[in-house]
Amino acid sequence: MTWQLTPYTVPLALATLIGIAGATIAWRHRSGPVETWSMFAQATSALWALLTVLTVSSVSKGLKLFWLQVFLATIPLLIVFATGFTLHFTGRGEWLTRRRLGVLFAFPAAVLVLTMTNDVHGLVLVDTHIDYGTYRFLDYIDYGSYRVLEYQWGPGAYAYFALSYAIAAVYCGLLFLKVLRSRNVYRRISFVIFVFAAGLVSATVLSAVQKSPFPHFMLLPFANLGLGILLFLGTTSIRFARLIPVDRILSILSSRYGDVVPLARDFIVEAVDNGILVLDENDRVVDINATAKKMIGSNRPVGKHIAEIIQSEAVVQAGELDGILDGSEPVDEVREEVWIRIGDNELCYDVRISAIGSDDEPAGHVVLLHDITEQKRREEQLRARERELELQRDQLEHQNERLDQFASIVSHDLRNPLNVAQGYLETMLTGVDGSADGERETGDAPEEVTVRVEYLEEVARSHDRMENIIEDALALARQGKAITETETVSLTAVAEQAWANVETETATLVVEDECGVVSDRDRLLNVFENLFRNSMEHGMPSDVAADDEHANLTVRVGRLEDAQKSDAGDDSNGEGRNGFYVQDNGCGIPDDEKESVLDEGYTTANDGTGFGLAIVRDIVVAHGWSIAVTDADDGGARFEMTGIELVDTTELEQSSDAAELKRQ
Repeated sequence: MTWQLTPYTVPLALATLIGIAGATIAWRHRSGPVETWSMFAQATSALWALLTVLTVSSVSKGLKLFWLQVFLATIPLLIVFATGFTLHFTGRGEWLTRRRLGVLFAFPAAVLVLTMTNDVHGLVLVDTHIDYGTYRFLDYIDYGSYRVLEYQWGPGAYAYFALSYAIAAVYCGLLFLKVLRSRNVYRRISFVIFVFAAGLVSATVLSAVQKSPFPHFMLLPFANLGLGILLFLGTTSIRFARLIPVDRILSILSSRYGDVVPLARDFIVEAVDNGILVLDENDRVVDINATAKKMIGSNRPVGKHIAEIIQSEAVVQAGELDGILDGSEPVDEVREEVWIRIGDNELCYDVRISAIGSDDEPAGHVVLLHDITEQKRREEQLRARERELELQRDQLEHQNERLDQFASIVSHDLRNPLNVAQGYLETMLTGVDGSADGERETGDAPEEVTVRVEYLEEVARSHDRMENIIEDALALARQGKAITETETVSLTAVAEQAWANVETETATLVVEDECGVVSDRDRLLNVFENLFRNSMEHGMPSDVAADDEHANLTVRVGRLEDAQKSDAGDDSNGEGRNGFYVQDNGCGIPDDEKESVLDEGYTTANDGTGFGLAIVRDIVVAHGWSIAVTDADDGGARFEMTGIELVDTTELEQSSDAAELKRQ
C-alpha cells in the first residue's frame, strides 16, 4: 500500500484546496504588483500544505523522505514571495531590481539542491527513521496506527533556517513600521497583514525547533486557515477593519506606541487650510486630513477609489482631471482647477497631484487641494467691473461723439435757417424807413407800416426749420444710447401705431407677416416712424400727378423671406437673416446714394434735416442689429433690418401688443 490515512490528511487536503482557491481568486483580481506577489505567496502556502500531506500520507520511508526534501525548499520560497509583497506594500518596490530578484530566488533554488543531495552530504537531515503514531480520541480510545517519518536537523538546515528567519524578521519589521506610519483604516489593515505574517513566521519557527504539536511543518497550513479568515475580513471589509482596536493594542505593548503618529505631524496636517489626500498605487485613499474631507464632502473616504469619493454629477468642470475623477484614467501628476458642487454651492479647487517614490513606478500619489473659490469670485467681480468700466467708457466716448455732433449741428446746420430769418427781418426793417437797422434813429419809424406776407412766411419757415433741426438733433443724441431693457413686441402693433403717428395722407400701410420682435418698444416705434416719414417725404417724385395710378403710395412691412424659410424648417439661410423689412412702391433710392442716406445730415429735400434715417441707423445698431438699403421688387426703396430675435405667433399671443390687437 503506497498511501495511508492519517489524522492530518483531511485537514491538510482542505488547507491545500483553500490555498489554491485563494491564489486563483487573487490571480483573477490582481491589479498591481502587491496583488501579484500576494497571489504567489498564497500559491506557495498551498504548495506547502500539499507537500506536507504527501509527506505524512505516504507509507514508504523513501517516498516520505523525497516529499520532505522537496518541501523544505518551499520555506525560503515563501520567504521570498512574502518579502516581495512587503516591499511593494510598504512602498519600497524599487528595491527589487533584477539583480536582487535573482539573488532572492537563488536562495530557494540552492536549498532545493542542498536537500535533494542530502544522501551525499547529510547536512540537512540526519537520523531518519520510521516510527508509528496512533489514532486516538480523548487520549484513551485508539483507532489504529500510521507510519511517521522521524528525523533530526543537520547543520545545513539550521543555517538556511537562520537566513530564512532573518529575512522574515526584516519584512515583519517593515510591516510593523507600516502600521506605525499609517493612519485611519489603513493602519488597521496594515496591522492585520502584520499579524498574519508574524503569525505564520512564528508557526514555522515552532516547527523548525520541533516545538509544534504537529509533526513536520504542518502547523503553518493550520495557522493559515485561522489567520487567513482574519486576513480576508480585515482586508476586504472596511467595517470589520474599523472594529480592530489597533491603538489600544499598541498602547498595551508599549506607551511609546500609544500615539504612533507624531503629534507634530498630526497637528500640521490637520491644521493646514489645504486638503491633503494620500493615494496608494491603486489610486485608493490611504490617508486624508479633516480639511480634505470637508472640501470633498465625504466623511469616510479611506479605502475608496478616488473616483468613488467624488460623484460624477457633482463635478461641474474638471479639465484634465475628468478621466481621473470618473475612473477611466489612472492618477498621474497634474495640476488643474476643478469646480465641484457641494450642496447648493459651487466651489473651485486648485488641485495638484504629485507622485510618491520613483517616477517610473510610484508607490502612490499625494493630492493637495487649495480652495480658490473666493479668489475666482473676486476675479469674476473684477472682470465684471472691467466690463462695466469698458461699457461706461464706450458710453462716454459715444456721448462725447454725440455732443460733438450736436455742437456741429448747432454751429453749422442752424446757421443757414438763422441767416435766412435774419436776412428777411433786416429786409423788412430796412423797408420801413429806407435805412438799415443800425442807421435808424429812435422815434423816426412810423407807427403803422406794411410788411410783405411772404417775408413773414419765410421767417416762420426758417424758425420751423430750426425747430426741426433741434428736435432731430436731440433725438439723434438720445437714440444712440445702448439698449438695456427689451421685451417681445408685436411687429404689426408697433407698425400700425407708428403709421398713426405720421401724416400719411392717402398712403396705405400693409403688414404682410405677423411675428414678435425682441426689442425696446419705444425705440422700435421710432424706427418705423422715421422710415414711414421718409417714404412720405421722399418716396413719391414731385412731378407725379394726383390722378396717376402710382400717386397712392403703399408701404409694406413683413418678415424677411429667409426668416420665413427658417421657420418652415430650412436652416440653411435663416442664421443671421432673421428680421423684417420696410419698403414702398415709390421712386426708390439711386444706387450711388444708398451708402449715404444713413449718414447724419444727408438729405435731398430743401427743408429736410437729414437726421431721420441716421436715427433709424443708430437705433438698429444700439439693438445689435444690422440695416441694409436696397430696392423693392417694384423699384421702390427697401430697408432690411437683420440679426433680430424673432418670436413665433404662439408665444406672441401672450404679449401685451397681441392683446391690444385683439381689442382693435
